[in-house]
Amino acid sequence: MTTLYTIDGCSVCAEVRQHLKRQEISFQEINILLTPEVQQELKKLTGEVYVPVLKSDQGIYRGLEILNFSLQTSSSHNE
Repeated sequence: MTTLYTIDGCSVCAEVRQHLKRQEISFQEINILLTPEVQQELKKLTGEVYVPVLKSDQGIYRGLEILNFSLQTSSSHNE
């Protein structure tokens, strides 16, 4: 499962979300403001509470790094 961690009003989050959709990459989006318990999970994954973060079987990607991940993955379909 690929998970995208975001917050409302984040322009990079919006850019990454749209890019993943254009690349037809399936992901579950979690807004960390609406689910504060996830913030501790993010801190364990990245060492800080930061968005956007993409967690996949291939690894953890932060910020605009996610755009590189999406270009490498083309076999999934958007939910």
